[in-house]
Amino acid sequence: MQKVRSQITTALQNTPDIKSIMYSNSDIPKSLPAAIVTLESETGMAKTARRYLSSDFSFTVHLIVNAHNVADPDADLYTLKEAFRTAWQDAAARDFSFVEYYTSRIDGARLVRIARISIQKLPGAHA
Repeated sequence: MQKVRSQITTALQNTPDIKSIMYSNSDIPKSLPAAIVTLESETGMAKTARRYLSSDFSFTVHLIVNAHNVADPDADLYTLKEAFRTAWQDAAARDFSFVEYYTSRIDGARLVRIARISIQKLPGAHA
């Protein structure tokens, strides 16, 4: 799991403009754009009598951009997502399986646009 999360973190660090990377959905970014990386699921593989020998992991990355008093937050978010996609493909030689866009508020007041990116079942990412 650490290896896969490290690959995601490296790709985020190589994405221009991301100011902070967090690992908990309850964290509130102080500066934007920001990213939140969370482990979504683990699927056991190669079952033995007592345990699984390996696991496939699914992660979710939330890319967050400011949407308050911005001319086109969708364009900003799309540009950030494409920069992360390029860095992710360089780091892991894989693409995203799913991207969802939505509007939300953080701190109860700041309007933001979020891209929720699913990075599904990474083979070879064994526990």
